Amino acid sequence: MDSIQFKILPGESILYRTTPNNKWYIIFWKIGSGCMGVALMAFILFSLLGDPTQSAAASFLPSLLASLLTKILYLGLVPLAGLAWVAEDIASTYLGEFILTDQRVWVRGSPYAWNQSDTMLEDIASMTWRRDAIFMRTKSIRGLQVHMFPEGKQIVKTYAQLTGKNKLYNRNLDQ
Repeated sequence: MDSIQFKILPGESILYRTTPNNKWYIIFWKIGSGCMGVALMAFILFSLLGDPTQSAAASFLPSLLASLLTKILYLGLVPLAGLAWVAEDIASTYLGEFILTDQRVWVRGSPYAWNQSDTMLEDIASMTWRRDAIFMRTKSIRGLQVHMFPEGKQIVKTYAQLTGKNKLYNRNLDQ
């Protein structure tokens, strides 16, 4: 686990650092709203798809087994997958950290709780923000990296000031 911790390099200075958002009311809200969403989703899916799934399964299985499998699917596996998503989202909120130094960008917990990246500033082709998201393109990896942090605007402005790319945070993402 020690590899997940940020270690400052010799001669490096931290310009901007977010801290994990582990306030009790934010975590409580995420847990409560996530569990309510999973329960609602399971109820709706079971109501809409339970009978058709059971009828389709009953065409090649005994009706008791088809009913049992339908209930396991919609009242067991689907809610379990939803709760795993909620737990990962909460862990990401609890662990999320973004550190901008004068040499690199270090990110942990965004977009996934188990995710960690370390990108040198020379490798960053562009960095923009929209709402709570930071969009980062690198020269070495095709595609767009998306990191969710409420301080996205400040992070990108600090990066733009450091690199001299003053209009970088206003750039359109499609360019």
